[in-house]
Amino acid sequence: MFLYKFYMFLFSLKIATCNCYTEIHKSGFHKAKSQYNIIQTGRMPTCINENSGLARAWQDDFYWTHNDSGGNAELYMINNKGRIFDTLFVNDSKNIDWEDLTKDDKGNIYVGDFGNNSQARKDLCIYKHRNGKTEKITFHYGNQDHFPAKQKVFDCEAFFWYAGKLYLFSKDWSKNHQTQLYVLPDQAGDYMLLPEQSIFIKSPVTAADVSPNGKEFALLTYGKIFVFEIANGKIDFSKPKSCIKIGRNQMEALAYTNDTDFVMTNEQRKIYLVKKK
Repeated sequence: MFLYKFYMFLFSLKIATCNCYTEIHKSGFHKAKSQYNIIQTGRMPTCINENSGLARAWQDDFYWTHNDSGGNAELYMINNKGRIFDTLFVNDSKNIDWEDLTKDDKGNIYVGDFGNNSQARKDLCIYKHRNGKTEKITFHYGNQDHFPAKQKVFDCEAFFWYAGKLYLFSKDWSKNHQTQLYVLPDQAGDYMLLPEQSIFIKSPVTAADVSPNGKEFALLTYGKIFVFEIANGKIDFSKPKSCIKIGRNQMEALAYTNDTDFVMTNEQRKIYLVKKK
């Protein structure tokens, strides 16, 4: 127990003291021009003891969330104080390692069961759910030849839906720190994925979301939020915009609350708003 607490202390200290210097110089980000207030608004109940994903619900200031690996196959609707208002069972699914969720403009919710810390999974999938019906989108990485992989680059904890496609962002455990972008259709089927692009981001990416107006998207890491501009409806890494230092423990989930601000959560069940001043 002492060693675990000591490790967590060092981990928290590392996050608290991190900055955007490396990504600014290597990847073309800018330090966020606007200042942000980071406010803890609540804490989730113990039944959501390992939160790992967020998506805006149909009402303002309400969000769908879920537990990480081994949790129940269900989503919880919460407000920014952490109070549960509804529970949605995702039938015909299993929570092997749920890591993120998103929704489209037709009412479908997508749950990413693609956590792959072991680099050995052959059952990666995304559940597409609406009105009690669940479809399955399965995929594999076309450039992975070994299970477990020799290079720890085939983990994923972040994705979002945009204009008929799903965009996945890898959680790179290697020394190269290259976040890979993958794209697949939002329709049921089995797909082979190859990376479309990559970018240097030092901290592992744990969540992603696209702004309501479709003009930018954001990646969450341990300690920072990275924002990219969306130009001509294209999701890629060509227009890095800003780096927002947040420094709040092990952040795991992120969603836009409007076109400039965010809600985020960590493994300690705490809920924060990141609001532009």
